[in-house]
Order: sequence, then structure tokens, then C-alpha cells
Amino acid sequence: MIKSKVSRLSIVFLSILFLSGCWDIKDINNRSLPLVLGISKENGQEYKLTLQIPIPKSDNQISRTVTEKGKTVTNALGHIQTNSENAIDYSQVQLIVIQKNLAKNQQEFRDLIKFLMGSEDIPSRALVAITDDNVENVLSNINNKLGVNASAIYDYFNKGTAWAPELFSTPIWEVYRSQFLSTKDIAVPAVRAGKDTVLVFEGSTILRQGQFIETIGPKDSQMINVFNNKDVKGYTENLGFASIMVTNSSIQSKIKMNNNKPYVTSDLRLKIHILERKQGITNKKIYEKIERLTERRFYNLLKKTQHSQSDIFGFGQQFQHVISYHDLKDWRYKYYPDLKVDFKVHANLE
Repeated sequence: MIKSKVSRLSIVFLSILFLSGCWDIKDINNRSLPLVLGISKENGQEYKLTLQIPIPKSDNQISRTVTEKGKTVTNALGHIQTNSENAIDYSQVQLIVIQKNLAKNQQEFRDLIKFLMGSEDIPSRALVAITDDNVENVLSNINNKLGVNASAIYDYFNKGTAWAPELFSTPIWEVYRSQFLSTKDIAVPAVRAGKDTVLVFEGSTILRQGQFIETIGPKDSQMINVFNNKDVKGYTENLGFASIMVTNSSIQSKIKMNNNKPYVTSDLRLKIHILERKQGITNKKIYEKIERLTERRFYNLLKKTQHSQSDIFGFGQQFQHVISYHDLKDWRYKYYPDLKVDFKVHANLE
């Protein structure tokens, strides 16, 4: 009998211990779950952080924005946590919008990405975008668009390839990894607040090991997608005398070294659908126009990136088994400026 009572008391005691482990758990109704985080720093002053937080639809707004300042990002996050009526749970942050002036400061930008990557609260899968607009305007713009739900900014980057082939997404972990790559640079979407839409896609910001290089337009960004083997299905082009839509795309490349200089042969095959054409315009003329236009666009972008020594196409990675690891460290400066590419486009009807 005594042993039985002791056993029961032990079970009750252990149950109390285990239950006490949940004393600090916050109910979902007492937590705020921001989806978008905006970060800026003006004139070398304090960091400014803005959160876009969904709120119940029963209220007048669909989402709200909260802004705080701090000497560091951690400091600003702490201010938001302290002053918020609910506990802030950053685990659902899906997009981080960084102001351009902060991104152009290489050391501060590298430190910021390192912080975001190492943060236990902010997921490394969160997407990154850079804006020349006021970050608060970008995030608060969502509240001014009738019928737009709280996740509209994130959804903007995830329409699907066939719906918006120019768009792409870049997560934190890819931006962080690119800082240590010698053979490939990275592009981050450049956006601003829209007048009639939530966001306007302005192209890509090219980053070389965390250094802001330049911003290129949407059509040039499309070329990057092509060489990253991303299908450009749904892409449309106005040729003047006709309009076409790409229904399928594929690219194949071959490499070789010639007199210690890299050489690449790339063939891009496009399946197209002719949306409209002027009377008398033949298929052949349309093929030739889209082929020459695409080739010229590529060569112009290649020349620009060779001048800035930023291999946004990732050609250097294709030479990993041809050039020694030691020499590849100087790919951008020793090999990439001398790279020769024979790029051909072959268009045909679907």
C-alpha cells in the first residue's frame, strides 16, 4: 500500500514538472506574425526596421506596419518586441526588403546578411529584395490597395514561371553563400512601390561577394534566368511587326580552353507561339528577329558584366574541372574578362 502511494505521488510530481515546461509558451492569439521585414539606414544613422503584420479581416485594415529605430538591427528588433502589445514571432517572415543605400555599403550589407543568416528567429529561406524606394512606402503600400491580402508582397514573387517568367526569387542563404564564391555572382530582385499595384519589378541588382555592382533591367534579368536553366515559358516579346510568346526553352553549353583563355559555345532553343503579326510577315522573318534580338541582348549584357568583372551567368562554375582550384580563385579578374562566348538562338513554332 505504501509503495502504491509513493508511486502515485511520484507520477503526480513528475507530471507537474513536465507541465511547467510550457509556462512561457505564447498562445497563437497573443502573437504577431510579420510576413515582411524592411531594413534601411539613412546617412549613416540608426537602422530603421519596418514590419508588415497581418491583422484579422474583421478590422478595418488587412495589415499594418510597425517601425522602430536602433543603433543595431538587434537593438531595433528589441524595441519592436518591447513596444508591441503582442509577442513578435519572426519565424514566418517570408520577405526582407533592403533599401538600396544600405545595400551599397559593402561592409554594412555583408554584416547585415551575416546577421540574418545566423539569426535563430528569422528563417534563412526568407526572400531578399532591394528597393530604391522608401522601405516604409513599399510595406505600407499594401494597405492602400483595395482587395490585396496580407501576403500579397510575398505572393508577388511566387506567381509561377508561366505567369511571370521575368521574376525570380533569391533567399537569404543564397545571398550569404555568394559572398564566398569565386566563380559566380548573384542577382537580387529590385522593386519599388507601385501606383496601381503593390510592387513594380525594376530588374535585378547584381552583387559581387556582397558588393553592390549595378542594377539591370527586367529584360536583361531574363537572360540571367535563361543561363540558370530556368524555363522562360510565358515570356512575351513585341517585335514591332509581330508579337510572340515563348512556350518552352532550353539551353546547352560546351566549354573549352584555347591558349589559356576560356571559350563557351551556347545554343538556346526557343519554342514560340505567334500571338499576332502584320499582314505578309512570314514565320522565317519572325524567327530571325527574335533570334537576333535575343543574341544582341546577351552580348550587350556580357560586355557590361565583363567590364565590371561580375560573372552573373556563372560561367566560371562550368570550368571547375578544367581550371585548377587555385587559379579559379582569380576567375573574375584573370579569366572572365577574356571569356569568349559563341551564343546562338534557334527559334521555332511549338
